[in-house]
Amino acid sequence: MSTSSELVCANAKPSSFLPGEMVEVLSETEILATLDENGTLEKLPFMPEMRKFCGKQFRISRQAFKTCVDDAEMREFDSTVFLEEVRCDGASHGGCGRACLIFWKSAWVKKAGTASIVSPIDRVGKINAADLESLAHRGGQFFCQSTEILNASKPLPWWEPTQYVRDLTLNRISIGQWIQSLFIAFYNKIAYIFKFKSWRFVAGSNETFNEPSLDLKPGELVRVKSLAQIKQTLDGNGKNNNLLFAPTMLTFCGQVMRVQDRVDNIILEATTKQRKIKDTVLLEGATCDGVCHRLCPRQSFLFWRECWLERV
Repeated sequence: MSTSSELVCANAKPSSFLPGEMVEVLSETEILATLDENGTLEKLPFMPEMRKFCGKQFRISRQAFKTCVDDAEMREFDSTVFLEEVRCDGASHGGCGRACLIFWKSAWVKKAGTASIVSPIDRVGKINAADLESLAHRGGQFFCQSTEILNASKPLPWWEPTQYVRDLTLNRISIGQWIQSLFIAFYNKIAYIFKFKSWRFVAGSNETFNEPSLDLKPGELVRVKSLAQIKQTLDGNGKNNNLLFAPTMLTFCGQVMRVQDRVDNIILEATTKQRKIKDTVLLEGATCDGVCHRLCPRQSFLFWRECWLERV
């Protein structure tokens, strides 16, 4: 019978998975056979929320060879991809509202319409579906791809040239966006050295801003307030009650958008803890484009305080 490592080697062909290509997620049995006793492959967890995608077909969104991490430097992954809008619903992790785009090891997917390389009789797993559920939340501590993101990756310094080539060749980033990202990265590095504001940094002077909740519901239309209005809600660090108004959010000022969901709690990235948050929503299509973060392909949802929005 084949070992987990042999199955991984048989299926992992990251260079063949390019944006727009149709792939099929392997069956649950096939994927479980690639996991260790901690429910991980190369330290990346296969989460209970991922089971419902097994056997289904999706398009490749991007190669997930790198990602930014909250309060940390850029990280590098091996043999990992993102699938178009295949996100975690947080059901097994206390209702976490991050809606993270899920990382998929290349060994967990195959080209659509192709047969599995290893036959079912060869598959031997160390873990089952019930184990995945018990691992997800134990004794008040959470275990997911976000909590393990540092363990499952390695540092990717800005001076490593291969990442910029891969942005163009693997993730098919446009030349314009690629040049813009390089310029912003260079600008921010100089800003850090000489201690002036980073690219499009927005700060206010209101340290104790509070406003009644709008109690927005999914499906409602809202308008993102003007930059001048939003600045009135921010402190000197560009935050409202510890939530940053990120540079990429400036793009949405003045736009009418639809509420996707409320966010009541989130897992704190690279920790096992969860935090409750108030008066915060996700907006449909409002994700980070990565331009301000070395073209991170993760497309994380932006968190919006209700005081930055108004009903239409």
